[in-house]
Amino acid sequence: MDEPGLYLHAKSQGDLLKHLREDYKNQIIYTTHSPFMVPADAIKIVRTVNIQPSSGTTVTNTPTGDSKTLFPLQAALGYHLSQTLFIGNYNLIVEGITDFWILSSINAHFATSGRRTLLAELTLMPVGGAGRVSYMAALLAAEELRVLVLLDDDRAGRETKTDLVKSRLVRETAITFVTEAFASSTPSEADIEDLLDPSMYSALVQETYASELKGKALSLNPKIPRIVKRYEEAFAAAQLEFNKTRPAREFMSRMVKEPASVL
Repeated sequence: MDEPGLYLHAKSQGDLLKHLREDYKNQIIYTTHSPFMVPADAIKIVRTVNIQPSSGTTVTNTPTGDSKTLFPLQAALGYHLSQTLFIGNYNLIVEGITDFWILSSINAHFATSGRRTLLAELTLMPVGGAGRVSYMAALLAAEELRVLVLLDDDRAGRETKTDLVKSRLVRETAITFVTEAFASSTPSEADIEDLLDPSMYSALVQETYASELKGKALSLNPKIPRIVKRYEEAFAAAQLEFNKTRPAREFMSRMVKEPASVL
């Protein structure tokens, strides 16, 4: 068959693929450019087809070819990964990858040391910024999955909470700001990094940016409430660029090797 899913909705393509795989005993061969017609859980049965003026048409079971040929495979595997790795019945949406790294590494340490942890069935899901939280919440709600949201306490985070509550995607009691973790002296704004000890975070920055900072002194503005913003401004003044993923990655690494050094 040539492009059997061409005029079908993505969900219907998945239904067709299931029908072809489960309801027939004979071999069925079809062509497709759609990732929804690629069985990501049985990738070995997929063949790529390449056409070259010099060698003609080549059919192979190895992922070879140009970007157009490989795109359906890449998209199918990416979609399959997102469904199996992140999305569960209970989901905690966090804004970014550093939130995911910090929370998951601390949670894993607490689990091994017998301390209280997040519920085992709760899946942490980074979405890449406050602006994408509402979209992911809508997608999960459409699948009738349970959703919790952890937001940075800043203008973008507060606007996201307002959107979520107004659109009734998530109940207000299922939305938490980072500032709620402070027992006293609650800051006006906070990211997940503000829950870490400032001196320890400074050590992470100095270590991960040792080569760039050699011979340079940083001047942090204490009036800026969020530590990441303080470093971004200080780095900019030193004509450098600060990326919070570096210290967060080092934090995660230390949590595996020597958690006492960062907690």
